Parts: sequence; structure tokens; C-alpha cells
Amino acid sequence: MQEKRYPNGHFIAIGMVIGLPLGIPIGIALEMIAFGPAIGLVLGLGTGLYLEKKYNPDPLTLTQEEKAQRKKIIMTLSGIFLLGIIAFIALLIMTY
Repeated sequence: MQEKRYPNGHFIAIGMVIGLPLGIPIGIALEMIAFGPAIGLVLGLGTGLYLEKKYNPDPLTLTQEEKAQRKKIIMTLSGIFLLGIIAFIALLIMTY
């Protein structure tokens, strides 16, 4: 039976997408809503890296169009992460 191949970063993206919403309850429990998705993103990224190494040892190469699309997605997620950090800092400043 032939092993299924995925594009490079497939499981990392899945881990990040699952981790972000799972971090929201963590943020609510810690009473820092803006900090929760960042925690979830880190947990999802770690899980995605593990799954990527385990289930995708020989990834498919990406086309230039797919690389550009991935870059846009990463920039969007980075912007959301930065907004979360800024909101967290603003909450800390407002409480003191």
C-alpha cells in the first residue's frame, strides 16, 4: 500500500487552525482573553510540527502560486498574533 503524501507544512497548518480556537477557553480561564489564542497557536504549532515529522517525511513540493498563498496566510496570522499581543499589553497597562 502506497503512503499518502501531503504538501510541505500541511500538518503545521492544521495544528495552527485547531490550536487558535482551543486557546480561547484557556485565555478565558486565565482571565486574559487576548493571551489565549497565542497559547493555542503555540500548542497547535508544536502539535503540527510533531505530526509533520511523523506522517509527512517526504512532502510534496509547492508551486509558486501555493507558496504565495501560504505567505499571505502566514502574514495574516502573524498580524492577528501581533494584535493579540498589543491587546494584552494594553490590558496590562490599563489595569495598573
